Amino acid sequence: MGKGNYTMDLRVEKEYIKSELDKVEDIHLVEAIKNMLAYGKAKRYEKSLQPMSKESFYERHQLSRKAIEEDNLISQQEAKAYFTRKNAG
Repeated sequence: MGKGNYTMDLRVEKEYIKSELDKVEDIHLVEAIKNMLAYGKAKRYEKSLQPMSKESFYERHQLSRKAIEEDNLISQQEAKAYFTRKNAG
């Protein structure tokens, strides 16, 4: 099967799942689906991790020190809210 067929099949499967999800009334099933999606995102993120070069590390460190010196920081709650909104879509 070619990549084009796989992409088309994937689109059809996703549409089917979306239509079935609209019919679900069981909160436990919805939570289980959410957990499966979160697990998939975590695994995808883990696979994308690469070691940081020394140059990148020092550059990041320098930016962090500058933000601390300028008191240009955000709270954990603000960071969590930002990433929750960012990953909601």
